[in-house]
Amino acid sequence: MQCDVVVIGAGTAGIAAAIAAARSGAQVVLLERLGSVGGLATSAMVGTICGLFYRNASTARYAVRGFAREFAVKLQKASRTEPVSYAQGLHFLPYQFAALQQQALAQLQQAGVQLLLHAQVVAVTVEHAKIVTLQLQTAAETFVLMPSTVVDCSGHAQISRLAGIERIEQAHYQAGAFVFQVSGLPVMAPRLLALNLIRWIKRGILQGALEPACERLSIVPGTLRQGVGLLKLGLATRFDGTAACLTQYELEARSRSMAIIDYLRRYEPDLQDLVIISMAPEVGVRTLSRAQGIQILHEDAILACTKPEDGVAIGAWPIELWGAQKIPEMTYFAADDCYWLAAGTLVSRHLRNLFFAGRALSATEQAIASARVIGTCLSTGFAAGMLAAEQVNSGIWQQAIDKIQIQQVLGDES
Repeated sequence: MQCDVVVIGAGTAGIAAAIAAARSGAQVVLLERLGSVGGLATSAMVGTICGLFYRNASTARYAVRGFAREFAVKLQKASRTEPVSYAQGLHFLPYQFAALQQQALAQLQQAGVQLLLHAQVVAVTVEHAKIVTLQLQTAAETFVLMPSTVVDCSGHAQISRLAGIERIEQAHYQAGAFVFQVSGLPVMAPRLLALNLIRWIKRGILQGALEPACERLSIVPGTLRQGVGLLKLGLATRFDGTAACLTQYELEARSRSMAIIDYLRRYEPDLQDLVIISMAPEVGVRTLSRAQGIQILHEDAILACTKPEDGVAIGAWPIELWGAQKIPEMTYFAADDCYWLAAGTLVSRHLRNLFFAGRALSATEQAIASARVIGTCLSTGFAAGMLAAEQVNSGIWQQAIDKIQIQQVLGDES
């Protein structure tokens, strides 16, 4: 089976990349290992989109433009939500999971993207520094794709690993988080409820009924509706990238979440009706290995709000580094400003027809702690899709930079 562009992973970056490539005239196949689209935005029940807005003390003003803003505006309308203001002038957009999936599917279909669910790349053939074939495995069959270009939005540089080329790695990555939905929360002001939750958890820890790690539980801001809301449990250890660590993550997160809710229901009078109504299908792993690009995004460039000549996407979220501490280490750049991601961070240093976006882009661990958020993933995904399509059309991906900048970087801010 031949095609122009194969996109790996139907998370927000992959969705954007597939739509961008298809809108540019390419024949696009989008592969997803799960049975639904949305990636961690749905399977880890993230619940909020960060990185859409400038940091501002009062107003949620869009920083991203082009497709990322287009997608967010439609998702906000479908979800019937409003931007939420948070500490230090940060703003984010709550969303409904079903609305995100429905919008993504509608736009993929409209663009003419061929979507293959429950499909995973298991082998890559490379000849003369170019990907020639991808071997796919589904529940029913194994078959081969012969793409002209590949966009890796897997979140863990899957294609680079299978091709045996160098990646950006470290011994430990950021700590993950587990999200679940509950009903039976008392109806009160969100800030008061958040403070009470801290007090209730601490009481259980002091009494010896809960583990100290339970204090990492918090309410996902903007998700409370009539006693129903999302709770997020931060994991107490950093992720080492192994299957054993991920398995332990899943087991600990689910058992600890159930223990917390059981304790609160039994011993807190205000929470006698508290019950878990759904759990995320998988733990949210924030970062993993990344591809090596022609350029590497560094934290210094983020903090200086650099805007390179080949900038093709906008980053607006601070560096949010989750380690073993209870709260993240936040490093901010100037308010009402942003940085641009260079096209070279989305183009492979080693393979002539490999591009990447989202959490797989070429960045240091500190830098990806900013660029990994959904708002930025939508922007980098769309840029990578256009670059890949241009590589098919003309053989020179650089010719797409001006077009991408007009749409995503230099467009109207209003």
